[in-house]
Amino acid sequence: MIDKHAQSSPRVEQVATRVRSQLKQNTHHHVLDVNGLSIDRRGLRLVDHLSFVLKPGQVLGVSGPSGSGKTTLLRCLTGLTTDYAGMIRLPSHRLGMVFQEPRLLPWRTVRANVMLPLKQPDALFRAEEWLERVQLDDVMDMYPAQLSGGMCQRVAIARALAAEPDVLFVDEPFSALDRPLALQLRDRLYALIQSRQLTTIWVSHDTDELEHIATHRLALHGPPGTWSLSPAQAKSNSQPN
Repeated sequence: MIDKHAQSSPRVEQVATRVRSQLKQNTHHHVLDVNGLSIDRRGLRLVDHLSFVLKPGQVLGVSGPSGSGKTTLLRCLTGLTTDYAGMIRLPSHRLGMVFQEPRLLPWRTVRANVMLPLKQPDALFRAEEWLERVQLDDVMDMYPAQLSGGMCQRVAIARALAAEPDVLFVDEPFSALDRPLALQLRDRLYALIQSRQLTTIWVSHDTDELEHIATHRLALHGPPGTWSLSPAQAKSNSQPN
């Protein structure tokens, strides 16, 4: 039997309010929130008052000419530099990064490279699990010099995702690979992003690549810091033609 008086008591209302507040906070904590971000380098404004919000599973594809601030933007978002104005709120400090170069330690085995950022007691299991996911379970005991370029990049992907990041940063990881292999690895990484519902920042010069993987597009135009952000309803500070 339901006690109507208990339902409407101040104690129940207080608990309900606290639960609603916690749910709201938890939702907010899973969002990448950038507000009024401005970046200057060598007296030039690269990015001027950039604002956007990304939720889990969304991919922001970043493009722009050389010198427009793409790499600098990544350095700000990942905390490698604090030389900027504005606010960057990350879901957590668990970040994953896939670079243009695999950046593997040549004196460590494939398995040991993937285990490198892992602090959990089950690091060995996690490393082997992710190497299986990228179909490298047969080379775990080999060294980077014994692998092809595509295989090394798959090791780098496994290393980034094994740490279970909340936000993944991808900086043109397939630009040095031949086109068929690049497409294969791109699709594989995108599938992993979707299966894990990762919030992702993906930098690329390849517009076809960004059209394939991005839910949002950010084009940096360089000095004086203009940019454009899609979907169409998103804000833009680009000057009208």
